[in-house]
Amino acid sequence: MCRKHFFVGTVLLVMLLNACTKRVEIQLPYEGDKIVVNTLIQPDSVVYVRVTRSIPTNIFDDSGYKDIPGSAVTLMANGVALSPLQIQVIKGLSYFVSEQKAERGKQYTVQVTAPGLSAVTGTDTLPVAPDVKDAGAQRNSNRIQFTLKDRPGAGNYYRIRIYTTDDTGGQGVYRLFRLDPAFNNNLVDFFTKSNYNSLVMSDERFDGKEINFVLETADPMIASSQVTVEVSSLTRTTYEYFSTVAAQKESGSNAIGNPVRVFTNVVNGYGIVGGINTKKLLFKVE
Repeated sequence: MCRKHFFVGTVLLVMLLNACTKRVEIQLPYEGDKIVVNTLIQPDSVVYVRVTRSIPTNIFDDSGYKDIPGSAVTLMANGVALSPLQIQVIKGLSYFVSEQKAERGKQYTVQVTAPGLSAVTGTDTLPVAPDVKDAGAQRNSNRIQFTLKDRPGAGNYYRIRIYTTDDTGGQGVYRLFRLDPAFNNNLVDFFTKSNYNSLVMSDERFDGKEINFVLETADPMIASSQVTVEVSSLTRTTYEYFSTVAAQKESGSNAIGNPVRVFTNVVNGYGIVGGINTKKLLFKVE
């Protein structure tokens, strides 16, 4: 488990972002137990809400964070409560799941109550889908490319991830990569020496332009493998959350780094109620 900072309560939604194993203990004031809510709301999909309890920063529990008995979740669209959410257990974790699918153009609010804890609420909208195309790679090459057309003057935010399909046809592990500095001169702010399994960025450097992204993977692409480039549009709320999670991870790898408070839009609690719109480009390495 990675080091914990101002609060630790989150989960499955960001586990893929956290690959470090070094633990550094920093004693920070604990604000008391609070409800932690995590949900990324995707258009045309049911809504999954994970509810847990925060814990002090000096307690490390590698078994994960616990459900809160008696908690109740209300999901609202444009201020109107939707049908009651049902609890489902997925890979050993409990989620509150909606009956209705989320729709673009609506504002969603999640309200959570639990015995002995302050009620919390979080709200966000849903972004438009990213305009991406032409993904591909050559066998035995470390480069994957695709094209993204950014909407002008809109303040867009994106997340990029790559994974290969496993032998069972299911989603494999997210692959490590970085922007190839030889091909992405206009994206110099995002160049790194290290490889990551997720790249989060704003469109400040390429507002309104069509950009050909070239990603350099840590390992070469194997012939006949199925590769998916996953590009997600983010709301500003979701972008702030992912950005600070990444900064916290980076700070956690440096024992003398400054602690980073992860962004939250959950009033009176922790976590994220965020909008996301993902498009997947699947191709076969030839």
